[in-house]
Amino acid sequence: MVRTCDEKDILLKTFAEITSLMSSGKDNRIILQKIIENALSILPSRKVYLIFLDNHRIVKYTGTIRDKGKRIAVEDIPASAGIVNWLQREYESAKSSEGVLSLDLSMLASEFLHEEDSCSTVVSAPLIAKNSLFGVIIAINDQERRRFTEDDVHLLTVMANQAAIAFENYVLYKKLEIESITDGLTGIYNYRFLIRSIKIEMKRASRFGYPCAFVMIDVDNLKEYNDRNGHLSGSRALRDIAQVITKNCREIDLVAKYGGDEFALLLPHTGLEGALRLGERMLKAIRRFKFDGVTPELLTCSMGVAVFPDDARTVETIIERADAALYLAKSRGKNGILSYGELNLTNPS
Repeated sequence: MVRTCDEKDILLKTFAEITSLMSSGKDNRIILQKIIENALSILPSRKVYLIFLDNHRIVKYTGTIRDKGKRIAVEDIPASAGIVNWLQREYESAKSSEGVLSLDLSMLASEFLHEEDSCSTVVSAPLIAKNSLFGVIIAINDQERRRFTEDDVHLLTVMANQAAIAFENYVLYKKLEIESITDGLTGIYNYRFLIRSIKIEMKRASRFGYPCAFVMIDVDNLKEYNDRNGHLSGSRALRDIAQVITKNCREIDLVAKYGGDEFALLLPHTGLEGALRLGERMLKAIRRFKFDGVTPELLTCSMGVAVFPDDARTVETIIERADAALYLAKSRGKNGILSYGELNLTNPS
């Protein structure tokens, strides 16, 4: 089929728009919806489906033409081994038959399509990224328009490839985003994200008039533990401590790696009494933890607490005062928690 100048113009604009969305790092949902919208414009279709595997979720995008307008619905489909296995079978079939996706229409109709769709002409293309099939795009022919041609199948394949690239970019972007705010060893938040979060939480607490607590945590005698067991054991111990701390926090609390063997907690909506209770619970859990898989109390921690707004009103000051309380806790024998208020120092600044 020879396409008109208008159709070619639509194609160029379509691909340029989708490429722009991908380059700007837009959410893959926006890109997938745009692909469906453009498929409805270019192909002789009354309906386009995009079935998408998103981790353990299966998301179904349905684009339809109604009253000369386009409507796109998004719904989660309960994950089932049948659907995942079906997609994998289609992928293996495509690999063994020179890239042709040979759809199992009975499975397709029963799982995804309405009864009227299963009786229509259907074309499809797989969404393949890094040798994995993570979805399929399906177009239903509009019998009041022309029939599908080889050009239409090619275009659908190009759109599927764009969806695959968008997905790859999205996954890469999310991975880089997570890596930029987390500590490589422990997997918890890093110092940079911690400081940004304290600033945000202080502003929020000031605006709505509630306290927030900051806790500095230092691992006691980690050097001796490393000398005795090796640095790999010390690294495992830091990961274990991060997990113990996280397990004993609330969902709204933020756990971060502050430095080499130091951790930090940001506790929203928490005053001194609540922070001390939480700290004592963590210290007990760390004492009980068997870092060698056998023996408890191999490692302990010391903690210092400062509270906004009673102890400090700036990020720098709350960190300094929690650290001062931590230093006193260590000097008093370690394995304990103290507040800045117990130092009886200057007023908050």
